[in-house]
Order: sequence, then C-alpha cells, then structure tokens
Amino acid sequence: MSLQQEQQISEDDDDDVQLTRQEIVFSQMRARGSKWPKAIGVVEIIIGFILSILGALEIFIIPMSESKDGSNQVVMDKTNSYGAGFFAGLVMVITGSTALRATMSQRDTTVVRFFNLTILSLLLYAVLTVLLIASYSEGWTSPDKYKPGSRMKEVHIFVTIFTVLGLMFAVTSFVQYVEVICCGEVPLWSMWVSCFCPCVFSKKRRRLSFDSSLREEFHSFSDLI
Repeated sequence: MSLQQEQQISEDDDDDVQLTRQEIVFSQMRARGSKWPKAIGVVEIIIGFILSILGALEIFIIPMSESKDGSNQVVMDKTNSYGAGFFAGLVMVITGSTALRATMSQRDTTVVRFFNLTILSLLLYAVLTVLLIASYSEGWTSPDKYKPGSRMKEVHIFVTIFTVLGLMFAVTSFVQYVEVICCGEVPLWSMWVSCFCPCVFSKKRRRLSFDSSLREEFHSFSDLI
C-alpha cells in the first residue's frame, strides 16, 4: 500500500515538474499585462484590414471608377506612395493572425514566429512612414496633384493615419515582448544564428553530445563504485 502511495506521489511530482517546464518560457510575460498577444493581434488585424481596403481603393477601385477610357485600371505611383497602404495592411493582417495563433497554441515557436513578424512589420512601417512623410514634403500627394473632385486625397489621408497607428502598435508589441523573447529561456538571437550560421551550432551540438557522453560514462563509473 505504501509503495503505491509513493508511486502516486512521484507521478504527481512529475506532472508538476512538466507543467513548470511548460510555463518557464513565458513566466516573465505575467508582469507585462496580458500573457499572450491576443488583444494586440485583434487590433493589428482590424488596422491591417482597414489599411488593405484603403490601399485597394488607392490602387484599383478609385482609378477604375474615375477613368473615362479605362486606361488607368491599376495605379502605383507617387500620388498613392506606390501602394504603401495596401502592402502595410497585408503585413499587419498576417502579423495579427500569427499573434492569435500564438495565443491559441501557446507554444514558444509560434510566439517566436509572431515576434519575427513583429520585427518585420516594425521595419516596414518605419520605412513606409518615412515614405509617406517624404511624399507630403515633396508635394507628391498634395491636393493639386489629383484630379478635381477626386477622392484619392481623402483616402490617402486616412492611409497615412492608419499607417502611423500601425507603427505605434508594432512598437508596442516589440517593447512588450523583446526582453522575454530575445533574452529569455529561448533567446531569439540564437535561433537566428542557427538559421543563418548552422556551422556554429553544429559545433556546439557536437560539444554538448560529447559532454553528455562523458556525463553518462561518469555516472556509470560511479554506479560501479
């Protein structure tokens, strides 16, 4: 009877250890508000969806509706900042969807994938924001550049506003999870090194396997003693 109780206690201890290992990677997230990026993912999907619609209006719908001879069906030039809103919206929708995927699966790989896309969207939105500012400063998107009565200028103003909002949420995601992902239990920089320089990690794996073999040999020798 006592043997069964000891086995049951040891199994319970193993379950506790397993649960602790699963929560170790994201234990620091509890001190940063929401543990999983659910709210950020929902907001990013909404902003990305709106930006995609506005970008489609700039590139496809408004040029087609305002064209009399049907020649200007797709427009990607200085007047719409080369379709910046459309591409920014697509990237933000993908990033937000990955955030929701990470929330549902709760695996470190999906959170790292979400953070990679967050870095990509942060860089892209920074470049697009500079492009939009340059378009206004150079006069590419000034009201006199559009046809009289065109809706392109109003749409482009909304594209600029939502692009800046997207940049703000990309910065928020980066600041919220940069320490956990890059300096936590599974550092992101090591995954980048293993991806781009696999020879470095192959040497490290061989070293670890050699150390583990020495450890097993030591344990077997101590058991004999």
